[in-house]
Amino acid sequence: MRFHAILTHAPESCPGPRGGPPVIDWPARAKDVGIELISAVQCQMAHTQYFVVDTEDYSKLHELFAPFQGIATADFAPARDLLNP
Repeated sequence: MRFHAILTHAPESCPGPRGGPPVIDWPARAKDVGIELISAVQCQMAHTQYFVVDTEDYSKLHELFAPFQGIATADFAPARDLLNP
């Protein structure tokens, strides 16, 4: 099942100036967790990252973003591919 995930943090809690984010290599992180990463983009000015992932195990979404616990919030929603229905 595909999901759209949004990871966001406040400018005050931005990990960039504090040594960098806990995850830099998203493809490797997704592979370690067992999720197919389809797309990952960010809007740096909005302190927001957007992901499209595929997994049959909803709990893996929480595992994917666990390194950001206490820094950011993550929201997930089921998604349907409109380009390849």
